[in-house]
Amino acid sequence: MSIEWMPTSNALPCDGEHVQFVLEHRDLALTGVYNRCVFASRWSEYEPAAVREWRQVPATGGTDSLRN
Repeated sequence: MSIEWMPTSNALPCDGEHVQFVLEHRDLALTGVYNRCVFASRWSEYEPAAVREWRQVPATGGTDSLRN
C-alpha cells in the first residue's frame, strides 16, 4: 500500500505523527515527527514553510523513533 504525499500548503500532520518530509528545493525525504508545529528530524527542526510535502509513516518504536 502506497501512502500519498501531501503538500504542506494543503494540510499539516497531527501533533506527534511520524512522517517523512521533503524540504523546499530538495529531493531527499527525511524521517521524523511533526510535533509542536515543527517537523523534527533526528538532527534538526523545520518550520512548515520550509517543508514542501510530507506523508505519514508507521511508528517503528525502535531506535529510529524520536522521543519528545
